[in-house]
Amino acid sequence: MAHNRTLPHSPPIPGSRPARIIAMACVLGMLYLGRVVLAPLALAAILSLVIAPLKRKLARIGLGHAAGALVSVVIVGACLAAIATVLASQLVTVAADLPQYREAVRSKLSHARQLTVAPLEQLESVLRTVVPPAHPTVTSKPRGRGDRVVPDPAPAPVQARAPTSATEAVTWLFAFMWGPVGQAGIVLVLLVFILLEHEGLRDRMISLAGEAEAGRTMRAVEDAAQGVSRFFVSQFVVNLTFALVLGCALWIVGVPHAALWGALGGLARFVPYVGALAAGAAIAAFAAAVDPGWSLMFWSAGLFLALEALVVHLVEPRVYGQSSGLAPLGVIVSALFWGALWGPVGLLLSTPLTLCLVVAGRHVRALQPISILFGEAPGLTAGLRLYQRALSGEPGEIAAAARVYLRRSNFARYCDQILLPGLALAAADFRADRIGSEQQDRIRLTIAAVADSLSGAEREEGASRKRRSTSLLEANVGAHLRLQRDQGVGRWQGAPPLRAAQAVLCAGLGSTRDEVQTKLLVQALRDEGIQAASLSLERSLDAPHDGKADPFATVFLIYPLQESLDAWQSAAADVRSAFPKAMLLTIKLPLEEAVADEADVQEHVDLVVRSFSEAVAFELAGRLDGRSP
Repeated sequence: MAHNRTLPHSPPIPGSRPARIIAMACVLGMLYLGRVVLAPLALAAILSLVIAPLKRKLARIGLGHAAGALVSVVIVGACLAAIATVLASQLVTVAADLPQYREAVRSKLSHARQLTVAPLEQLESVLRTVVPPAHPTVTSKPRGRGDRVVPDPAPAPVQARAPTSATEAVTWLFAFMWGPVGQAGIVLVLLVFILLEHEGLRDRMISLAGEAEAGRTMRAVEDAAQGVSRFFVSQFVVNLTFALVLGCALWIVGVPHAALWGALGGLARFVPYVGALAAGAAIAAFAAAVDPGWSLMFWSAGLFLALEALVVHLVEPRVYGQSSGLAPLGVIVSALFWGALWGPVGLLLSTPLTLCLVVAGRHVRALQPISILFGEAPGLTAGLRLYQRALSGEPGEIAAAARVYLRRSNFARYCDQILLPGLALAAADFRADRIGSEQQDRIRLTIAAVADSLSGAEREEGASRKRRSTSLLEANVGAHLRLQRDQGVGRWQGAPPLRAAQAVLCAGLGSTRDEVQTKLLVQALRDEGIQAASLSLERSLDAPHDGKADPFATVFLIYPLQESLDAWQSAAADVRSAFPKAMLLTIKLPLEEAVADEADVQEHVDLVVRSFSEAVAFELAGRLDGRSP
């Protein structure tokens, strides 16, 4: 057992809920109280993952490991300094031009006040004249003729003393800039040393995890590094293109300082969701301030919204490979969480930090809840999702998802990949007494309703398209099964005779499991244009023909459970006697439990296939090889 292999001195993992809550509280406290140290360290680590591809390329051309790291930091730092210099000059120009926009701003504010605040004030005055106040809020003492009102002294405003000398000015400027510059310096130093020790840090993490977890830790580190690096590089390219296009568009419509606002729009998109909204609002407000009318504001806002929608819905899914791997709600929640802990730096790092945790949760069991809650995929297989919806009695949801699947595939593959695995989970839970007979009946009725809805007119209209959906591989599988049947020692000695009509019979013992599988198999065959019928073998079997020709070319028997093997063998003998010229096959599904041994089944049938797709391919191959019309 697994616990026998645990090291004797390993501390037990706390499994109780109070212990987990205490551990989570301790982690949150450490993240909040240590934000002064952890935030620069996390920012440097994320930037190292972004710069790592450039460092590797420089090292491959002969610069070496240390020189490649230093040169890559210098290149990135120079680019950021150039961008900051251009933006600072633009900001200074905007600040110098603001006085000439003062009258336009006052006019817009007055007009906006007339449209919003003035109607409310007018309504309040009307209500005061109609409904007098019931309780006076101020009670004043009657004054005599000689009394004088002494007003309360107003507090003197506190004004900051301006620096009076050059030394004081330099000191004030240094104190103001020390916070951001100091943080940037700390991040820069950490970034250089992390790049220099990149491989060493990875080896230390693997050693810390232990030899037994070396492979899993290596995969987690590589997946996180590649995922974050690829995401940030793609995001940088997309946001740079967005900034260039937005700046050109604003310049065309006549917005002053279009380069500044384009760069602001591109930089703000690094902050998920909130950044784009703030940038759009700032651009619209500036356009409203510089234009005497309102047309420039509407043009600017419209261009920004159109470009943002184009990037979000068309460009980003192609560049990012559908998404960053995070659910949209997970991105918002992570932004709120990290922003509340670490402020603006946490808001900027929220997506890469959460992405690292989600990737690590795929390999580390302790972080698996984060991967499930914040990852793009909810962690459910298609079969498990169908089982959950069938247990809840939601045939409409199942049918809607099935129609989406059937647009690119056929009903047999849908049964093999989604429907039958879900039914196997239901059968396993029923045998383990995890669900009752009432829930089993609900699942059966739900699946029957789904099958009926999928066999309507819309499926018949697309029958020809679905018949073409059988792949070349499945056609080869069907031909191989036919060849295996012909070459084996069976009842056919030579080619079977041609018949005017060759239908398929699907038969089971009459249990709930057999009835559901029989109905689904009939639907899968009819979906491909094959005439099929169903039969329950719990009733007496009479051959409805005159003995000259079997009405059925093939009979599919539902594979038996171990507990019903004797009854199934007797029913197989009856089918063989009733239809002596028909092929007798059975389908052994891979996920079913408690089924009979294949050696006990194979001697009673001509062939054992492994899926509905193989059964359909077998019949289609028989119709293509000239033996049936």
